[in-house]
Amino acid sequence: MKTEFFVEYDLYDTTALQDAEYSSESNADFGDLSLMKEKVDASSYGTLEHNFFVLDGSMEEFPDEPDNLAYFSSGISGEDGTFEEEQSIDIQFTENHTSIGITMHFLDVHPMELKIRWYDIYGIFIEEKTFYPDSLDYFCKNQVEEYARIEIIFIKALPFHNVKLQRIEYGTTITWGSDTIKSANLIRSTDAISDKISVDKLTFDFVDKEDEFNIGNVRGMHRTFQKTQKMLPYEIINGETIPLGVFFLAGNTTTKNISKISAIDYKGALDNTDFKNGKIYNGESAGDVIGAIMSTAGITDYTVDSETAETLLYGTLGIQTCRKALREVLFACGSIINTASTAVEIRKWTKGIKEEIPRSRKFSTSYSTDHYVSDVNVKYKTWELDNKVSQLTKGIYTAGIHTIQFSNPAAEITASAGLIMESHPYYIILKLDSDGEVVISGKKYVSEELAVLSSIEHIKAGEVRNTKTFSGTLLNFESAKRVADNILDYYQLQQIINTRYLSDKEKTGDFVSIENPDKRRGCFVMSLESVTTDLTGGFISTAKCRGYYKMTTEYYYAGEEIYAGNEVGIL
Repeated sequence: MKTEFFVEYDLYDTTALQDAEYSSESNADFGDLSLMKEKVDASSYGTLEHNFFVLDGSMEEFPDEPDNLAYFSSGISGEDGTFEEEQSIDIQFTENHTSIGITMHFLDVHPMELKIRWYDIYGIFIEEKTFYPDSLDYFCKNQVEEYARIEIIFIKALPFHNVKLQRIEYGTTITWGSDTIKSANLIRSTDAISDKISVDKLTFDFVDKEDEFNIGNVRGMHRTFQKTQKMLPYEIINGETIPLGVFFLAGNTTTKNISKISAIDYKGALDNTDFKNGKIYNGESAGDVIGAIMSTAGITDYTVDSETAETLLYGTLGIQTCRKALREVLFACGSIINTASTAVEIRKWTKGIKEEIPRSRKFSTSYSTDHYVSDVNVKYKTWELDNKVSQLTKGIYTAGIHTIQFSNPAAEITASAGLIMESHPYYIILKLDSDGEVVISGKKYVSEELAVLSSIEHIKAGEVRNTKTFSGTLLNFESAKRVADNILDYYQLQQIINTRYLSDKEKTGDFVSIENPDKRRGCFVMSLESVTTDLTGGFISTAKCRGYYKMTTEYYYAGEEIYAGNEVGIL
């Protein structure tokens, strides 16, 4: 099996695109500069430019009112390619931005020469540079920090041609391949009961030929790093390119021209934002709550299966990170999250076998037996609104706008001074015109802690009772009982396997069939809990799994019938 690993890193200023406001005195009347913020495809229209309109049916007739062209220069170049009047675009930002350059996406024919000027937020000139495009998608490389205005001037084009610019991006995509990457490692984990949400981690070392990612290089590309920039790793296996998910920069170091990048997946990105808008839930759908959490975290690329989405939630979500809030939802639903593809997948955890790891892909296998669990205790709380008004908090605040948080939810909240601009169960936004003491009052939600126990009536011979305890904040009696039963069932899978094998398309959280290396018949049916993969060493993985041993015995009789019997248990 031949493998190869590479990473694409979208090194863009992710905020500049939406912050940009475009203007131009040289755009044709039908040009719409607002399309610069969108990925709008434009048709190839036939125009009267010199030696351009080929009458072979490949171009459309120019419409009376085109609505998909962003910038189409009103001026046309002369015989020497220059323009009689300046053809330019001005871009204004409300905030400072930093990028390693600008990527321009032209239509039909690229210009031959252009000039870019950068200015700071006060309008003071920073830098100017001339570029000579040689492709329709051209990267103007020039790292500029803290700019707030850009002026693009088109100097020269092919004789008797217009300039057609459809889109601008503030940065470019960098690719690290086998020619530069020295080593790479990927760690994935999925907790089948979602008692926790573990972060998948990608690390790789590469030769930093130009010293661009050395923190000591004050002009290096590392200065344009942003937490929201996407990193897309891929593995090529026998010619097939397999995406390994979406990752985001967590850290970078450089030693002797070797740079090391560490990155986290979407699950790790959930830690960047707190979920504040939790409330008392009384039968809300999990799909709606997941949508609110993902929206808060700024994640749009995700799917939720219908069974998870339709699960009803009871309880509350306090102020916490989006990852912790999502854990509460998944724990209550009996669902898992997987980020092994380019979109986040949230679904019910099931025992259906997804993939098979045959003996031909395995190097080694070791076995152990986990502790016996006979009882699972799941704690939860019920909430009721108190009838009386109580003091929630008191403090001295300065004039201005303050966000005041509560450790427990409340309703009908009032303030002794100032104006409550927003009121939520776990916080308010208060505006004060002057300094002073403020008493915040309201009706508190009062909780009562309850628990559900799921037990095996008759334990195994030679074992003693052993209880595991869990807790969730989005449960009522029925859902807590279901969760306890599912967890107890999972812990009856006592067989623990550590196996080293050639990885393929297996995902953590899936059940896989692992062929027994020691016997001619039988296999392990295992849930992949964690997988560590050497991405540059042949795509070799080491997995920790939990499951059971399935013995298959074949009985051959006269004729073509085959009868099989199964034994399930601990080896």
